[in-house]
Amino acid sequence: MSIFWERCSICGRHYPVKQCWLHSERNVCPYCCLACPERSICPKPVWFPKLRRLYARRRQEERTEAKKALEELLKRLESP
Repeated sequence: MSIFWERCSICGRHYPVKQCWLHSERNVCPYCCLACPERSICPKPVWFPKLRRLYARRRQEERTEAKKALEELLKRLESP
């Protein structure tokens, strides 16, 4: 199975792209959307909200897994 990504209208790289809110004729990758100079006036950036939520959720999952592993190791050390 092959996955084909569209070409970014700004940088020209092949990444998953979404249509820009300010410039509807452009398809932008996450990197160009985050680096856009008009981002401060953009009412609805297409990439930032989803990237931030996913990062926060993933980090919380990693912390809980690390805590469980640490507790398990401590229990093994305490038992003879």
